Amino acid sequence: MAPNLAFGSSFIEEKKDDDNDTTADESFLECASAVDRVRMTVDRFGSDSVVLLTSFGVQSGVMLSIVAEACPDVRVLFIDTQGPSSQRDLDYGRKLLDHVGLKNFSVAKADVTREEFQHGMEEVGISPNTRITPEDTERNGGGKNVFQALSQDVFKVTPLKKECEALNVQCLLSGVRRGQTSERDHFKFLQYNEGGPAKGHPILDWSDTQCLAFLSLKGVPPHPELSNIVNAPKNFRRSPSFLRSHRPSDREEGRECGIHVQEEKKSSKDSKDPVPALPNIVVGKVKCKFCIAAKELLGDLGIEYVEAPVSLFPHLIPAGTKTVPVVYLDKQLIGGYGKLCEHLNVEDTLNTK
Repeated sequence: MAPNLAFGSSFIEEKKDDDNDTTADESFLECASAVDRVRMTVDRFGSDSVVLLTSFGVQSGVMLSIVAEACPDVRVLFIDTQGPSSQRDLDYGRKLLDHVGLKNFSVAKADVTREEFQHGMEEVGISPNTRITPEDTERNGGGKNVFQALSQDVFKVTPLKKECEALNVQCLLSGVRRGQTSERDHFKFLQYNEGGPAKGHPILDWSDTQCLAFLSLKGVPPHPELSNIVNAPKNFRRSPSFLRSHRPSDREEGRECGIHVQEEKKSSKDSKDPVPALPNIVVGKVKCKFCIAAKELLGDLGIEYVEAPVSLFPHLIPAGTKTVPVVYLDKQLIGGYGKLCEHLNVEDTLNTK
């Protein structure tokens, strides 16, 4: 039975700050169909401000079909991560777009190549296996693989942010579902992020079985991996939801890449300050004396940090800043070497006249 859209008229009003109103909206969305969830989201934000983010993975035909029925004017966005399966998935995605009749499509891509990233990481001593030390995991990123965390920032998160800013995106739709990761089990159908677009999850409560049945019903061309994934032995399935493409180079099993999770609130005075992927980062150049001094100072004080080449991370340089290093501690912008000395209450020997 289709929901009574008039019942949710308050849903289409301006975003509310009251928790009770947000809860009421969520309850209404829970009772709606996936198609109506998309329609109501578009009613709230406008079709020009809503974007469907897709990886063109094994279940992507579900959301593409739903959006095509609900509002075919919505833009579809694919992030080309330049990974080993990117071109294959993009080719498959173009076939899907033709099948469902969606025409508004764009691709976001990092300004650097995978080879340039690999070389830049090698210059600062970071390999694909580099991890934050065990004794510092709680304070500095929970034991993340440093290479993968920085790679996700460069090839996924940053291209998406740039595209959202360029298009003035107010809401990102995606096909994330409960059961895929522990974080997604706590997602809402519509959730707001501080400093970024809202996130809409129209099929959040769908099961693998529902998705497969829907793909079959709509006659969606199967993803190249679908047969292998569906027929894989159950003991090889690492999460309650197995209907996901296998991309080992993207992230560690069970970890979010940073695109779908709730953005952390910024406690800095300037909410426009960039937010790094890892808590303690020194953005700079290998031979810069101020960069070297900043790293030595942090090392002498026993503060774990990750070095990030400015050539790969220009998005971490605040607007108007023309010098390096740029230091972040606990994801808060500190500034250059002088500001770091001031923050740590030590003498600045380099800037003393």
